[in-house]
Amino acid sequence: MNEITVKSQQEFDAIPQDFKGHIDIKSPRGVRIIVTNRKGSVEAWGNSSVVARENSSVEAWENSSVEARENSSVVAWENSSVEARENSSVVARGNSSVVAWENSSVEAWENSSVEARENSSVVAW
Repeated sequence: MNEITVKSQQEFDAIPQDFKGHIDIKSPRGVRIIVTNRKGSVEAWGNSSVVARENSSVEAWENSSVEARENSSVVAWENSSVEARENSSVVARGNSSVVAWENSSVEAWENSSVEARENSSVVAW
């Protein structure tokens, strides 16, 4: 599989529209990368690491790590780690760790750890 790692908006914008591989976005502190010209959307700020596939929407801030697939929506802040798949929606803050699958909805704050599957709805503080 073809893979490209980008660290700036200019590097991302230089990727051909017909590129069929994996794009790994690793933004250094203070660098914002916005992806709007491909399927799905990604915003990555401040040392975040993002993998977004299959029409997912991701906003990652402050050293967060996110993997989103299959139409999932994720907002991650403050060192949170999120894996979202199959139409799940996640908001994670304050060092939370979340795994959400199969249409689950999760909001996790302040060092919460959550695994949600099969249409679950979770609010963890």
